[in-house]
Amino acid sequence: MNVVLTTDKNYKVKDTVIVHTIEEMVDELKKYDSEDIFVIGGESIYRQLLPYCTKAYITKIDHAYDADTYFPNLDEDPEWEMTKISDEQTYFDLEYVFTIYERR
Repeated sequence: MNVVLTTDKNYKVKDTVIVHTIEEMVDELKKYDSEDIFVIGGESIYRQLLPYCTKAYITKIDHAYDADTYFPNLDEDPEWEMTKISDEQTYFDLEYVFTIYERR
């Protein structure tokens, strides 16, 4: 099941639950096992929902992009601890690792 958080009151998608506030989303997500809930979104969605998360699956890319928004650096947040890191992977010339952070 996909649950979409949007401010667009007219947004509709077949077989999707649409919510318009964080409070609505939190109420809707109570219907599901927390292990089955994943947040996918942009910077604003991540920042709004990170306080509700207990685990974060982060792909770290060994490249610095010139951008105006970034995911919060969990290495600098004392509430989070990296609990797993994969071996380094390479895709063409891009090197990356998969990590898991858990809230302390």
